[in-house]
Amino acid sequence: MLYHLIVNGVETKVTINKESLKFESDGTESITYMFDDVIGCEEVMTGWVWKTEVTRVWLIEHGSSNLLLKKCRVVSGDQRRRFQHDLTEKIVMETKRPKKVLVMINPNGGNRTATRDLRDIVEPVFRLSGMSMDIILSEYPGHLIAATKGYDFTNIDGIVLLGGDGTYHEVLNVLMRKRQEEQGVDINDPNAALSPLNIPLGLIPTGTKSHWSELHIGSLDVLTATLHIVQGKTVPSNVMVLYSNGKLVAFVCAGFSHGYLSNLVSRCDRNFRWLGRSRYRLVSMWMLLFESLTQYVYDAKVTFYTSVTKRQNTETNEKEIFVADRKLTGYSSYTSDTVTYNRTFWDLMNFNGNANFDGSIHLDGSRMFVPKPTMFSSFVLFGTIQLESVRKAFKQLREKTCLDQFPNELDVLPVRGLKLELTGNPDDAEPDTSMGRRKMVLDGEMYDLETPTSELWYKEDVVPIFSSYL
Repeated sequence: MLYHLIVNGVETKVTINKESLKFESDGTESITYMFDDVIGCEEVMTGWVWKTEVTRVWLIEHGSSNLLLKKCRVVSGDQRRRFQHDLTEKIVMETKRPKKVLVMINPNGGNRTATRDLRDIVEPVFRLSGMSMDIILSEYPGHLIAATKGYDFTNIDGIVLLGGDGTYHEVLNVLMRKRQEEQGVDINDPNAALSPLNIPLGLIPTGTKSHWSELHIGSLDVLTATLHIVQGKTVPSNVMVLYSNGKLVAFVCAGFSHGYLSNLVSRCDRNFRWLGRSRYRLVSMWMLLFESLTQYVYDAKVTFYTSVTKRQNTETNEKEIFVADRKLTGYSSYTSDTVTYNRTFWDLMNFNGNANFDGSIHLDGSRMFVPKPTMFSSFVLFGTIQLESVRKAFKQLREKTCLDQFPNELDVLPVRGLKLELTGNPDDAEPDTSMGRRKMVLDGEMYDLETPTSELWYKEDVVPIFSSYL
C-alpha cells in the first residue's frame, strides 16, 4: 500500500508492505522499520491560531550502548487518516506484542523512582502501543509475594516488574514454585528437570541492583527496557537454583554470595537503607578501611562441577589442571568434571552468566548473556586475600574492566553447579561477623543457611523474558 504524505514537513512516499513500513522522501532519505519497531500512532492538534490535525507515528530506533530510542514522525496530508488506520490494523495483525500486562511496582527500591518512571515513561509508551495494564503497587514487605500467589493470570500476556533484582526474585520464586507444583515436578530434587514458566516476564530497572535486566537487555535504561516489552519478542532465560537440607531454598536470577558480602548486605539492609543505592559502596568502604578482613573468613569444602583438563608443563614436566584455559592452584582434588577446594574462604560469589571473555574476566552484565551461556561464573576469594587486592578487584568489578589475577588469592571458574560444605563452627565469631557465615545473599535477599551444606545448580531455558537483545 502506497501513500503520498507530508512527513516532518517533507513530501514523502510511505509504503506499508507485508513486513515493514518504509519512508522515502525525494530520494534524499529512505528508511525502513519492521512492524515490531512501530510503537503506535496518535492524533494531535498543532498550531496556535489555525489548528491542524496531524498524526504522530512513534517508532523505535537503535542507539549506542544497546539503547533503544523513541522517535516521532509527524504525518499530514489528504491520505493521513487512511494511512493511520491501515498502519494500526497492520500492527495488530503482524506483531506479537502483549495486549494486557500485569505491572507490579516496588516504589521504595533504589532511589524510589519507580512510580515516577511508570507515570512519565512506561505508561505513555504502553498506551501508544495499545497495551492495557493491571497495576499492583507494593504497600508493605512481602506484598508482591502475596499478590502473585493470589492473582488470576488467565487473561494476562506478561508480567512487568518495576524494581530491581530483589523484586524479580520475589515474584520469580512464587511463579516457579507454583508452576512446578502444577506440573508435578519435585522441586526438592536437584536433578529434576524444571518445567518452564508459561508467562513471560519483563524487568524495568528501577531498583538498587538490576543485574538481571542488564543481562537480558544489555542496558539499565528504563525506556529501553520498556521498548523491549513493546516489541513483544520473548526468549528463554536461565536461573540458578539453591538447595539445602534436602530441599529447595530459592531460585536465583542474578547472583549468590556467601561470606563478606553476606555481612555487608545484612548491615546495609538492617541499618542503612536510607542511603539508597549508595549504601553498599559506602558501608563496604567502611568495613574494608576500618575492620580486619580476618573477621569474615570461614573454613569450607567447595566442589565445583565443571570441565577439567590436564596439561603437561613442558618446562617443569609437571601436570597442571585447567578450567576454560585458566590454570588452577590451591585445589585439594579433581576429576574430569569436578574440582574441590578445602581451605579458608573470604567470600564466594556466583553470577548468572559468563564472565570469561577470551581468557579475560569481566563482570559486565551487558555481555555476560551474549551468547547465552550454559554455565555461571564463580568468583572464589580465598582467606589469604590482601586488602589491596580486595580494593583493586572490587574497583575492577565495579568499573567492568578486566579483572587482574591474584595468585593464591582469587580464582574465577565457569561452572554448572557447586556444593558448599562449611567445616568450621559458624557461631565461633562475634554476632555481627558470624551472621555472614550463617546467611547467604540471593539476588540481594538474605536467607538463613539451615545446615552447613548447600548446592547451587544452573538450570537452562526455564523463564521466558521479554527481550529483543538476546
